[in-house]
Amino acid sequence: MSRIIERGRLRPFTGTITGADPFEEIEDGAILREDGIIVAAGPAVPLITANPDATVVPTEALLSPGLVDVHCHYPQTRITGTYGGGLLEWLETVTFPEEMKFEDPAYAAEIAREFFDRCEAVGTTDVTVFCTSHPASVDALFNEALKRTLKVTAGLVMMDRNAPSPLLTPAQEAYDDSLALIERWHGAADGRLTYAITPRFVPTSTPALLEAAAALWDEHPTCAMQTHLSESVEEVAWVRRLFSDAPDYLAVYEQFGLVGPGAIFAHAIHLSDREIASLADHKAVVAHCPTANRFLKSGTCPVRRLLDAGVTVKLGTDIGAGTTFDIMEVARVAEGVPRRPD
Repeated sequence: MSRIIERGRLRPFTGTITGADPFEEIEDGAILREDGIIVAAGPAVPLITANPDATVVPTEALLSPGLVDVHCHYPQTRITGTYGGGLLEWLETVTFPEEMKFEDPAYAAEIAREFFDRCEAVGTTDVTVFCTSHPASVDALFNEALKRTLKVTAGLVMMDRNAPSPLLTPAQEAYDDSLALIERWHGAADGRLTYAITPRFVPTSTPALLEAAAALWDEHPTCAMQTHLSESVEEVAWVRRLFSDAPDYLAVYEQFGLVGPGAIFAHAIHLSDREIASLADHKAVVAHCPTANRFLKSGTCPVRRLLDAGVTVKLGTDIGAGTTFDIMEVARVAEGVPRRPD
């Protein structure tokens, strides 16, 4: 086994918001690589002391342990930053027409290559991804991931109402397709690939579909679960109409068993105190996507309230409503981090 310690200036930030400055650097830092894979990073002296057999290589480059993007949509790569109004209008006029193209495996494979090229170019080594409702889109992404070294978490988008019919899949079919993809991809590439059960969000989900997603997660608890939560006020009002008995948006997911460790909720802007407390109690993750929130004028994520309550908050680019693949650019405008001069 090749064990190399690169020693130099280190920026330890990976993508989790803690209230600290994500641009802070350790002047004498180091990264430990085993057969080319980063396994540890931190101050140089203790890392070198703990690994006396590793070769130490000084460098003038700025070191980073690799960036994590916890929420994005690879099918939206080519519509990044395309204007289409607020969230719900943008989905209808910009996003859904593009996602319908992913029924074509060749097109999906072409975009998967572009997507990973863009991720690698900005130092992203761990990415969590929405595909489309076409199984071919998932296969295309994971097949391309086999050729790369990134850690990839992804899944088939499940939705069965309130979207164009070519993108809708009945609950049982969505369950069956997802199960086949879990069996094919979850844990592949020596654990580098992870399947994420992916109900898009409540407005495109019947109770039957949410039950199907929950059944998958119950049967395959090592999978991730990703969805959207309270991104816009219009969306929250729509959920209230669809599930009038639920006290709030998150309660719908709770009702169907879709809140817990391993769950990632994107945006989480318009939250009650009860919802924030529940996210903390269930050890769920919030994906904070400030560039997308700004682009769609969705609102401001209450990151400080989330952190104070004990909720883990990580950054997502939310490509393509987000306007950059670079997590460090996302960090520049993120809530809950110290403001830095431009």
